[in-house]
Amino acid sequence: MRKTNSNNCFMKLKLTWLMTLFMAFVMQISLAQEKSVSGTVTSVSDGLPLPGVNVLVKGTTRGVQTDFDGNYAIKVSTGETLVFSFVSMVKKEVVVGSSNTIDVTMQEDIAALDEVVVVGYGTKSTVNETSSASVVSADQMEDRPIAGVNNLLKGFSTGVVVNAGSGQPGAGSVVRIRGISSLNAGTEPLYVIDGVPVISGDYSRLNTTSDVLSSINSNDIESMTVLKDASATAIYGARAANGVILITTKSGKSGSPRFGFSIESGFNEKAVDGPRNLTAAEWAELVDEGLVNALGSAYEGYTNDRLNPNGVDTNWGDAIERGTANQQQVNFSVSGGTDKLRYFSSLGFFDQESIVRNSMFNRTSGRLKVTYKLSDKITIGQNINAGFTNLKTLSSGGGFANPMLAKYFARPSDPVRNEDGTFYIGPAGNPRMSNGLFNVPMLLENNFNKARTLKLTGITDFSYDITENLNFSSRLSLDNTMIEEDSYQNPLHGDGFTPKGRAYAYDTRVFDYVFQNSLNYDFNLGDKNNFSVLLVQEAQKNHYRNVSASSEGYGKGGFYTVSVGSNILGAAGTRSQSTNAAYLGSLSYNFDNQLFLDATFRREGNSNFAEENKWGNFWSVSGAYDVAKGLDFDASSVNELKVRVSYGQVGNASIGSTSSLEYFSFGGEYGGRIPLFVGGVANPDLTWEVNKPLNFGLDFGLFNNRLTGSFDYFIKKTEDLLYSIPLSLTTGQTSKFVNAGSLENKGFEIGLGGRIFDNDFKWNSRINFSFVENELTSLLQNDVISGTKILREGESINTYYMRKWAGVDPANGDPLWYINGKDGATTNVYSKAERATQGNSLPNYTGGFINNFSYKGFSIETMLTFAFDYKVYDGWAAYLQSAGSYTLSYPGYANNLDRWQEPGDVALNPKNVYNNSNQNQATSTRFLYDGDHIRFSNLQIGYDFTKVFPSSTFSSVLLYLRGTNIITYTFDDLLEHDPETRTSGVTDLDLPPLKSYTVGVKVSF
Repeated sequence: MRKTNSNNCFMKLKLTWLMTLFMAFVMQISLAQEKSVSGTVTSVSDGLPLPGVNVLVKGTTRGVQTDFDGNYAIKVSTGETLVFSFVSMVKKEVVVGSSNTIDVTMQEDIAALDEVVVVGYGTKSTVNETSSASVVSADQMEDRPIAGVNNLLKGFSTGVVVNAGSGQPGAGSVVRIRGISSLNAGTEPLYVIDGVPVISGDYSRLNTTSDVLSSINSNDIESMTVLKDASATAIYGARAANGVILITTKSGKSGSPRFGFSIESGFNEKAVDGPRNLTAAEWAELVDEGLVNALGSAYEGYTNDRLNPNGVDTNWGDAIERGTANQQQVNFSVSGGTDKLRYFSSLGFFDQESIVRNSMFNRTSGRLKVTYKLSDKITIGQNINAGFTNLKTLSSGGGFANPMLAKYFARPSDPVRNEDGTFYIGPAGNPRMSNGLFNVPMLLENNFNKARTLKLTGITDFSYDITENLNFSSRLSLDNTMIEEDSYQNPLHGDGFTPKGRAYAYDTRVFDYVFQNSLNYDFNLGDKNNFSVLLVQEAQKNHYRNVSASSEGYGKGGFYTVSVGSNILGAAGTRSQSTNAAYLGSLSYNFDNQLFLDATFRREGNSNFAEENKWGNFWSVSGAYDVAKGLDFDASSVNELKVRVSYGQVGNASIGSTSSLEYFSFGGEYGGRIPLFVGGVANPDLTWEVNKPLNFGLDFGLFNNRLTGSFDYFIKKTEDLLYSIPLSLTTGQTSKFVNAGSLENKGFEIGLGGRIFDNDFKWNSRINFSFVENELTSLLQNDVISGTKILREGESINTYYMRKWAGVDPANGDPLWYINGKDGATTNVYSKAERATQGNSLPNYTGGFINNFSYKGFSIETMLTFAFDYKVYDGWAAYLQSAGSYTLSYPGYANNLDRWQEPGDVALNPKNVYNNSNQNQATSTRFLYDGDHIRFSNLQIGYDFTKVFPSSTFSSVLLYLRGTNIITYTFDDLLEHDPETRTSGVTDLDLPPLKSYTVGVKVSF
């Protein structure tokens, strides 16, 4: 027994020893296979390191994160799989092999690129967005040769119409979102930069047109978001009736410093040639013919014998235009940060000349944006922007100094210069040209209109995370705009001749401050019920101040300041201020990222109204449901199918600070004293315009989001229209504001985008299409006729009202109009024809078609914009296409040559008769044209050398050629002016838009 037991013990000890050896051997092998693997994770788009990437061993909880420079190190065994994941990047898996170094490049997740959209007072995931909003990203705006940032929206956003109205560099633009919502109150959208409403619009007083937003460098912008429905705009209350444009500037990101440099240069031409002006021979032919038809054959050869004996043939268009104008810009930026500090800084210079001499715009800008995390709970930020612009503009409209007017009004028989090289300015005692006009090239060289604008903005942010889900933030914004304008008219010729020289000096100051405080609380009830509550207090105050002075009597010494004039004409100034206060709250609910509900309420006070009407309530409710998630569609076929609905009430208070008040003004002189007079008539009942937008929407993503799109149908009703009615002059005023009427804008928007090819060759395409119909539904006064327009219930507020042109009578060359204003019987007597509605100046259909192609290093970007179903009226054709009425004095357009001469002629213009009285040039559809057009707005061809020749220094080196406004195709062959006019639709001989050709280099490192 003992021997047996001993053997058993020995065997057990031996087995234990063998098992221990085996386990040690296994452990030794295992330890021999585990090793340290390290590497760097970078972005495939720019080659920059990615900090904070999660690196996890698949199937385990072992993992690390990349550091500030994108580096990582992890213990792992051969054969195991590392999983790399990062927000907005495609997850990547790598099997560990024999190498100890694994470098990874990560690609952006296309489906998540639009993951976050900026909304009122914050951001929101597009997944749970219930509102109608359009986003334009940085890559669509950078380095484009356009001065005004609002012009960058054209073609990229549904429901948005942008018209510059003038080709003057730095000109103000008209932006309309889903139509026009007011008659006499403001119709421009609210601009919000980095969460703060800012000063926008045209504050110039001496110059033709300008826009203070042109002081912003588009290369500093990360995105522009257009808010259109009540769900998006109601949170901004009485400033949001015309929509809201949110501009988000670039910020720094954690990582090593990132540098960007770009330089671009080129030239500008006219995007639209416009009507051709007559040569001397053509003008003589028309003048002589008109004189013979009116006075007899004795006037044959009259023009060359009496008016142009020296055979002068001046092309006034060539005399005022440069032919080509210079264009250039330079931009530099640096950004980066750590886990605590992030920064972005930039400098930029932009310079653009008009095709007309002595017209230009340049801008110098700088931005510094810093965010610092003081602790785990406290973050502070400072955002400073400075923009200085220098603008030279020209006279426009009916002024004799307007160069575009001179092109068609000046006689070709007058020379630009005398034989000795000096300017021809007519007789010494009456220095005007032969038809009483001015030598505009002389004025362009000796007169000036200048504006210098300095816009300084500063935003200070403070954020405190009270708890994990509760945040308090405070923001103070200071916005200061200073404009100095100078104008000089020389004493030798033009408007300055009689007073022996005249000068004006205007200073304008606009100061705006906004103070915001907010609480944001996010909480969950269970795993699927997610809530977010936002409370905001906001106060805004605006100060406006201007002074002006003028003098006359200048010598020839070249001193142009007002104080040099021998006769001080006077000085004047005004001051005003307005305030706005608001309290608001919003609640958002999200059920399992499938059902979304939002509600907003804003209580707002505005100083523009009388005491009892200063406060108003604005609100919205909205909801969305993702059908795709509810029905559990296959992700490879349907990714999103979200239906949306929203309704609410917003307001409009853009009427001026004294519109509802009775007040007195001082000014002028009477009996040696300063008189006191009525400045305004009180209307204590005046209140807000109320805008009630209803929106139905659908967002979809199909085939792994290869095809995405949205559809919106909207009805936007405006009630209590702010309308200026005429008053008896016995009141001391000509008009006052009342609430009188309503109007409606309704329509639909379609946006479709597709990744047609997504391999080495990529083709992304998008089309934006909008239809908006405007109707005046009621008005205190019906059939209000003003110039070429009428306000009539049931019609658009921009409806043309005039007689209808029936053409030229082939039998005798008489002008003809339709008697009933529409069709049928005609008459050659203007007064016997009735006026009727003839369409409107607002395009009903607008949109853009965008295509981006790329293959390895090559890329092509194209954009077409279009507008249909609207009319353009030539406001100067009455003088310039008059069938002889004014041809002797004002030569006009070359299309005057297409005229009736003998029976049977089918001609554009009636019989040419000097000083005729048949009213052929009176207001009618003869000069009303279809504005329908398609414009090739942008073409960029580029080559990124780093895509083919990778560099450890440069993440991108892009060489590109760009064309802007290359081709404009109009469907009406008779329309020779630019089809994109101001909102009125009436051309005013403004500077034509610019066609730009530029070459540029853009480097990132």
